[in-house]
Order: sequence, then C-alpha cells, then structure tokens
Amino acid sequence: MWKVLVGLVFPVLVLATEEEFSNRYFLVDRIFLMPFVIKYSEDLGIDEGQMRRIKEFIRKNEREVQRNIRILRYLDMKAKLMILNGEDEEKIRDVLSDIAYVKTELTLLNARSVRFLKEVLTPDQFQRLKDLVALKIFEYQQ
Repeated sequence: MWKVLVGLVFPVLVLATEEEFSNRYFLVDRIFLMPFVIKYSEDLGIDEGQMRRIKEFIRKNEREVQRNIRILRYLDMKAKLMILNGEDEEKIRDVLSDIAYVKTELTLLNARSVRFLKEVLTPDQFQRLKDLVALKIFEYQQ
C-alpha cells in the first residue's frame, strides 16, 4: 500500500517545476533530501512507520514552503514596481527586509526538514542517504 502512495507523492516532489524548488527562494542553496528518501526508501531500509512520519512531514512542510514562496513572489513584484516608480529608498528597504525575513524562514524550514530526517532515520540510514545524495549529484554533474 505505501508503495502506491510513494508512487503518488514522488512525482509531485520531483516533477514539480524548477521554479517551485529554486534556490532563489532560500538564503543558501536548499538541501532537498526528501525525493531521495522517497525514491530510495527500500535501499535505505526505511520501514512503514518511518515512511508514514516522513509523508506527514512532507505534507505539512511543503504547504508552508509554498505559502512562503507565494509571499516572496508578491514581495518581489512589489519591490520591482516600487523601484520602477522611483519610490522612496526607505520604503523599498522595508520591502527588502520583508523579503529577507521570508527567505530566512524558508531556509530554516529546509534546516528543519534535514533535522527531521536525522531524527526519524537511524544514524546508518541517514549516513547512507547523505552518501547516496552525494553520489547522485556527482553522477549528475558528469
């Protein structure tokens, strides 16, 4: 049963537009481990209880990420229009501060997801996940 759910969740995480997971929304590049956890769950030895917790976390966390990305898009457009209209520098600074705050929150959400995986997975599973991600990134760059 959970394999069917993985089949439904994974495409949403991996096939989403690049814009949705773009690093431009984060202060530092996003460490996005969840697709690897879902795709390679059997290789990592993730049991049903762990998978249930991971799916619940994904559902809650990604909803908040998407909300913040919508806010950032709005603030970005607002800042551009303010600059184009020659608004006062202090007003633009306020909007830029809001953008920085939301990007900080998104980056902290990303850090929370990594801490969550470190908590849910065994130390061996988490190390294998990190090794797998490093290998796949290396393969992708070749």
